[in-house]
Amino acid sequence: MSTPSTSTLPGASHRWWTQFHIVLIALAMSFTGWLALREGSTRYLAPLKAHDAQEIQQEAIRQAKLLRESASLDNIARYSPELATLTKGSPDARRFVDSKLVEHGLYLAQMPRLNQVLLAAHIFTGVACMLLGGWQFWPAFRQRFMRLHRLIGGIYVLTVPISVLLAFAYLGVTPPHRLYTQLTAWVALWMFGSLALLSVFMAVRALRQKRIHEHMGFMALSFACMLVAPMLRLNWVALAWLFPHIDQETLSLVTMAIMLPECLLIGYSLMLANRQYHRTLSRRPMAPLASLSTRWFETLSPLLYLLSAGLAAVLLRHLVNGTGLSSSLSAHQLVNAALLSREDTVLSAHPVVRITFAVAVALALTGGLHLLRRLLQPAQPAQALDHKAVKGQAVVVWASATMAGLSATRLGWDMGLAADRQWLSGGALLTTGGLLVLGFATAFGLALGRRHLGMMKECLVFLLSLLPFYALTLVNVWALQWLPIPPDYIAQGQGYVLAAGSSMVLMVGAMFYAIFGQAGREHG
Repeated sequence: MSTPSTSTLPGASHRWWTQFHIVLIALAMSFTGWLALREGSTRYLAPLKAHDAQEIQQEAIRQAKLLRESASLDNIARYSPELATLTKGSPDARRFVDSKLVEHGLYLAQMPRLNQVLLAAHIFTGVACMLLGGWQFWPAFRQRFMRLHRLIGGIYVLTVPISVLLAFAYLGVTPPHRLYTQLTAWVALWMFGSLALLSVFMAVRALRQKRIHEHMGFMALSFACMLVAPMLRLNWVALAWLFPHIDQETLSLVTMAIMLPECLLIGYSLMLANRQYHRTLSRRPMAPLASLSTRWFETLSPLLYLLSAGLAAVLLRHLVNGTGLSSSLSAHQLVNAALLSREDTVLSAHPVVRITFAVAVALALTGGLHLLRRLLQPAQPAQALDHKAVKGQAVVVWASATMAGLSATRLGWDMGLAADRQWLSGGALLTTGGLLVLGFATAFGLALGRRHLGMMKECLVFLLSLLPFYALTLVNVWALQWLPIPPDYIAQGQGYVLAAGSSMVLMVGAMFYAIFGQAGREHG
């Protein structure tokens, strides 16, 4: 981590693109914040302000019945402004009306008063994050309105923990089946909320220590964790256009499965965009926590080699000697039979591609781990890439990761991400994972070509966190079989989504490396 890079990040010629990128994110989140404020002030406050709760409940039932009979925009807007906005953005006027969103809205109107108070308070405290949070990452805004930036930041670090704790309280008194996406949403909200609390704490701590680059990184991570609800709705509309023949409930599960990498990538993109506006500073010392992590990485490297070998063995066992999930006994208990059949058909039809994927992941994972260990050694010279062995190993890792990404994307597309397919849930995992691996492999190759050692290490850490996604899905399926998951959840695909959605959780560790790592320290 301590080695200075031999190249710099893109210069001013690229800054217009980063400005546009940040403003686009800020505008999108402000729009969803306005929508949440509008929905909350009409739909969630009405039961609390009413003198007769029974009358409010009967009115909600009447509006839902009217909505089923005539799905006009006026009827939808009277029932839910949020539902009306989603319908306007959808290619099918009845798509969201015919989904379970209407029944979920009825529960919200009839749930206990404590639940209503907690949910309304969570929404109104979280609105500040959505309305204002994105603008904090716009460099031009910070430079011109620093006092306002600090004021908004103070509001943010005060309201986000309160909003998260209110969400935890709501989840504590609300059974998972009462949430729209049920068990997957319940688990995801606990995970994202916990990470948001930790990120805000670390951001304040870094600011007090005047480590501004770390402060910005943790604020980006906390902001990313607060995007679950907005991104859920934006994904509903986007996926409805891409896959109009797939029902809303299936697309909602797909959205939950890809939510973690999607939100983390938004946070990471904000970090990268802001780095371009910081002067190069190669002598900044690493944080004590980063130094400790580096020492622990070296100490635990034998265990990490063993774990990587184990994950590679799982992948080879199920893709070389088997056909994916269908060759796992535990998968037959947790995964929908139709999905298993679809995956088995595709993997059987492409033996070369699936074997290439397994072998490429095994090579990139073990080779990448060894390469990272060499690059993190404190005595590693700045001219590390002048060593033929190091450069050769980096090329092998890049080539293997590229092949892994391409083969996974091909399998995922054939499995069901094409618009005329029905088994989107299975294809989404391989396609999303494959594209992410391919993207970071490309970034790693570019950093290697530019001799940017800091970005090489950063991209390599992200690659190592993503490469075992399919192997971790298999491991997660095996582990989940021991939990008492209700049969109706399994029939809905919740067991598979839990296993697939948590298969990329190692990206959280990669985000922490990006915050503390060399590339961040040298441009902040």
